[in-house]
Formats: sequence, C-alpha cells, structure tokens
Amino acid sequence: MTGSIRKSHRQHEGELRIQVRRHTPPEQTEAIRGVIHDEMSRQHVVYYARLPYLPLGVLDESGRPWVTILCNPETTAPSTELLVVRARVNPDDPFVRAVCLPMPGARLFAGVAIDFTTRSRVKLSGSVDAATFDGRSLTLALRANEHMGNCPKYITVRDLRPNVRTPSTTPLGTELSSAARDILRRASTIFIATRHTDSDPSESDMGLNHRGGPKGFLRSFDDEHGTHLVLPDYSGNRFYQSLGNVETDPVMGVAIPDFTTGAMLQVTGRARNLFDEDASRIMPGATLITLITIDEALLTTGALDLEIAGDEQLSPYNPKPRILASETPSDRHPLAMKATLVDVIEESTLVSTFTFALPREAELVPGGHAIFDFGSRFDRSYQHMNNLDPQSLNDDYVRTYTVSRVSPDRRQISITVKKAGVVSSYLHSLANHRVPPIEIDLLGFGGRFTCLDEGRVLPHMLWVAGGVGITPFLAMHRALRDSGHPMPEVTLFYSCRGDEIALIDGMTDIEVGVFDSTGKAQSASGDGRRVYPRRLRATDFDDLPTLDHAIVFVCGPDRFMADVRAWLEPKIDPGRLRFESFDF
Repeated sequence: MTGSIRKSHRQHEGELRIQVRRHTPPEQTEAIRGVIHDEMSRQHVVYYARLPYLPLGVLDESGRPWVTILCNPETTAPSTELLVVRARVNPDDPFVRAVCLPMPGARLFAGVAIDFTTRSRVKLSGSVDAATFDGRSLTLALRANEHMGNCPKYITVRDLRPNVRTPSTTPLGTELSSAARDILRRASTIFIATRHTDSDPSESDMGLNHRGGPKGFLRSFDDEHGTHLVLPDYSGNRFYQSLGNVETDPVMGVAIPDFTTGAMLQVTGRARNLFDEDASRIMPGATLITLITIDEALLTTGALDLEIAGDEQLSPYNPKPRILASETPSDRHPLAMKATLVDVIEESTLVSTFTFALPREAELVPGGHAIFDFGSRFDRSYQHMNNLDPQSLNDDYVRTYTVSRVSPDRRQISITVKKAGVVSSYLHSLANHRVPPIEIDLLGFGGRFTCLDEGRVLPHMLWVAGGVGITPFLAMHRALRDSGHPMPEVTLFYSCRGDEIALIDGMTDIEVGVFDSTGKAQSASGDGRRVYPRRLRATDFDDLPTLDHAIVFVCGPDRFMADVRAWLEPKIDPGRLRFESFDF
C-alpha cells in the first residue's frame, strides 16, 4: 500500500444513537473532527517510540476482536503515516495468529499508546501493511490514519520496567477459571477493542481504548446463557466511540493485564449496551453498562515482559466499584419508599442525628443500615473534568448509613452522621435552616452486624468503636435496653474526639472506656465511664477479662479497624471478631 486512505472522521449511526440517548450536545458531536488527526505529528512519533508497551487490537478470520500488549517494542516511524513495530511475543497469543493470517482487503488494527507515569494516552487506528513472525518476534508495519489524544481520567499511575518472562497459555473456552477471576477482581486497567463495519469500506475501522477504575470495577457473572463481563460506563468525553461501535457491531475484545504477576486474561465475545432500568437490573445504580458474553478466553502467565517499580496510584477520579444485583448480600431488603426528614439534632460540632418518618415499618436488625438515594437533591449536569472534586463526576449520591435508632412503632428511623462529604454536608446544612419536609428515596435495609445471633441476644460482648462508628452500637444498646430482658455483659471501648462523647450519654448500664485524643472529653460525675486523654492502644486489651469469652464487634474508619484487627487476632479466635466497614 502506497498511502493511507483519508477518512471523513464523521460519527456513525451507533455513536450518534448513544449520544442522543445520553443527551450529548450537538457541538460536542461536531468537535470530534477537530481532535482526530490523519497524520502523526512529530510529537506523536516521539511519544510512540519511547513507550515500553503498546496495546493493539486486530480482528481474526471470524471478525472477532483480540487485544494484546506488546512489551518493550522497538518502534520507528519511516513516515508520518507509517509505524514499524517489532517486539518479542507469545507464539500462542491469539493476536499474533490473527494478525499474521492472510486476509482479503485491508486488515484493520487499532491501538492506544498510553504512558502510565503521566496519565497520557493517544488512540490510533488504520490498517496493517505487513506482519511477519519468526517464531518469537513479531514485526508490524502499521499504516495509521487516525490519531486522537485522550484525557487522563481513570488511568492508574504505575512505573513499568522490562522483565523477561516465560509465557504459558491456558485456553479457557467460554468460562473463567478461579485464577482468571482473581485477575479480573484485581484489575484497575483493561483494554477494549471494537469494530465498525461501514457500507463504504474506507469508513470501516477498529477502535481500541483504555478503561480504568477502582479495583473490582469490571465484574462477572454466570447464567444459563454463559459467562458475562459487566463494564460500567464512567463520565468521559461523550463521543462514545467504543460503545457506538458496539451499537452497530455487537462484538468486543478485552485484555485484562495483571502488572504485578505479569499474567494477562484475553477475552473475545458478543457485546451489547444496556441503558437505564436494563442496566440497573444487572448493576444497581448504573445507567449504562456493556455486557460482554464470552465466546473464547485465554489466560497466560508470564504474558507481560514487564514489572512494577514502586506502588500503583489509583486515579482520583475513580468512583467506588459497583456490585451486581446477583452479588447483593442476602441480608439486603429492597423497599423503594420515601423517607421524610422530620427532625435534626446536633450531637456535636461535626455530628448530627437525622430522623426520618416512614410510610411503613422498618425491617432491619439492631446495628443494621439503610440505603438512601439523595440524587434528587443534587444537580447531575455534565462536567468532563473536575480536579477540585474528581469523584463528583460519577457520584450517584446513593449512601448507606447505619441506623442508630428505630422508634417503638418502627415507623421512624434515625441516622447519626458525621459531616465529611457532599451528602453529609448537605444533611448538616439542614440543621441550620428551617426547611419544608424533605423526602428522600429509601432503597432498602441491610446488615448482619448485630448483637443478635439467630434472634437470640449474645451474652458476652466487647464493642470497639471509632468516631461515628459508634452508631451501630447505639442501635444495639437501645434494642437491648428496650427488650425487657436483663442487660448482657457488655464492655464498650470508644475512641472519639471531644464532644463526641455526648453520643453515649445513655450508656450508663454497661462498662465504658472512652479514649479521647484531644483530651477534651468530659465524663459526668458518677456515670461510671473511664475517660483516657489519649488514643486507644493495643495494651488496653491486655488483662481484659471480657476478651476471654466475648464476641468482639469493631466499627470505625478503615485504619482504626485495621489496627484493632492486628492487636486482637493474635489474642483470640478470629471467629469471635466481627467488623463493620463504612465502605458500602
């Protein structure tokens, strides 16, 4: 081929269809022509040549996309249209087989040159002029007619250095092994390949892009139709190139690298986009997902001739990973009712209790939680970037709060909340203003962190709380006090700051030790509480009689719980330790 075919860079039917459904403004649709370039700039040439890895995708003889990552490639650019890439590869890589097969017409390719150290990336696509494989090294002549820079969102920072490995490939068929699922669960980076087949061959192309998120953002499940990957869509540039391709050509290839071990999972399959209610039925809270049904998968150990130097740094734009409806704990009870805010009590400088009236009785155990959707109280208008509050771009405003009190008729619940984020700040703003009754969507209740064991009260308990982690214990204490039965043996260790001690004013019938790092906590005369003007320590659990036989409940910030776990696991049977995290 003597020259690349010029493209119009117009958006095709699939891309436009999603843009309309997702309310992309017309000016955004037109903007894409200004960011795609036919030829490589000098800057692109330098960028491509210096990267120690290059993800690429091609189609096999059945038109299925396969993705690989070429490691430590030698990359040169004889012209502004041609890249020559040579790299050591795995002979069993399906990409290698596909790119070397004879094929009539232009062989399409796509790639994304990505620099993990700077969170930069450039997409490229075109056709393969030549491909030669000598049994270990692959040489490609890539004629690229599209080059497009992308934003840094969701890219994990990592420093990758050469490290020669020995590959070993295991075909998995249409299912995923436990080792493959482990890679999927740990992944914060994947690469996806799609295709667009046009009636005008010059407009047909492939796309390859990076998708990133928190570890666990890509999910999987099995049903009678096979094994499926679930890829949520995060806020981006709204061109919808990859998902637009899926709309008209429902296939996708996925490469899931494990940069720590050098392994890689490769998948090809059928894909479809699901919107709104259809998406939420599979991944609650999501409004757009791509469902990939696996047609073929391979797991290769030693696939990547790379190793990580130092720690990874996840993107500040990452939202929390969503779980699937099929993964929802069995203790959750969906409700879909309106909760009306009827009272706000300021407990301390940063902590307030909010009471909601319900249209029917609450169904939860003492220490359980409620799941609220505050989305109706916030503006969800589009922003591409927000460096001051990056996570707001994908915030669905769904929050889970421990219920600190249930009224005797179970028609009112209270949550005790520390001012720490956008939703809690909104709630606290209501304490200072007279507002009309506010209705919030209550999605359900859940929780197994409770003083009840199959309905029976546990006779011996040690409660360890950090900060607002006291809230499940407030509910447990009230339930025990109101049960009409004698109070069991309970010891509470409460790590707090200053006036937070007021939260446990009613706990005069159990043994309490308060640890206040500010030294400002005051104990009422004769209330039986011991107040220590310092942090909780490991030695505070030494010679504690309760520790010999009690069930230990721990709730608080992650670091607090990690410390308590490290202190207690050597002392007691781990089966007597129960933890509740704020990371719902």
